[in-house]
Amino acid sequence: MLAHRNERQPRRLPTRAARISGTDDIGRLGALLLLPEDRDVLTDIRGLLADGMSLEEVLTGLLAPTARHIGRLWEEDSCDFVQVTTAMARLRRLVHDLETLCLDPQPVDPASRRVLLMPAPTETHTFGLTLVAHFLSEAGWEVSTSVDPDPADALERLRAEWFDVVGLSLSCDVCLDRLVAVIPVLRRASRNRDLRVMVGGPAFQDRPDRIRLVGADAAVDDARDAPGIVQSLLDLRIRAC
Repeated sequence: MLAHRNERQPRRLPTRAARISGTDDIGRLGALLLLPEDRDVLTDIRGLLADGMSLEEVLTGLLAPTARHIGRLWEEDSCDFVQVTTAMARLRRLVHDLETLCLDPQPVDPASRRVLLMPAPTETHTFGLTLVAHFLSEAGWEVSTSVDPDPADALERLRAEWFDVVGLSLSCDVCLDRLVAVIPVLRRASRNRDLRVMVGGPAFQDRPDRIRLVGADAAVDDARDAPGIVQSLLDLRIRAC
């Protein structure tokens, strides 16, 4: 899986990359999302789409860096927990609004593979899961997401429903031990005895050794890579049989 991760296809560069990823745009969007009252940020983003930006470029070139920017502000005590929680909820809603605006609804294929996405126990940064869910859904996966930092909800779903893959997100080292402890519990609870586990988030950035440490099967550095990696996990299972 590490070899697969290093063979990533060249990224499509945004037509207006300097504008989309500029600190002014990211800082402005972050400031609007942190305000006590809702602001209409969708209109500005519709302007970017009208100028030729793809949805993927907006998600990964503007919204994802904005989420990281807000996270840094929290770490620097420049905003409080309530502000961050509200801003992240607005970001998730923005992704949903953009999907509704740009994508035609797709009927769920009963034969599609199923993935459950969840944060590591006590993890509060979940916007990355929203992006992963978007790209997996676009690739034809049936995606369920639990944003509850308590794994009880995810465990109940794994016992009640069939999932091919579970994906967990971890932002920092503080919760690493909890992730190590919960992955075997998830595997035992799963109706799928051959459940595959994927991890991602800043805690795994440039740390491939942690994949084995936590007991996962693969890690995702970029949300756009998620569909190829989860499919490779299932292909490996088929070849093993």
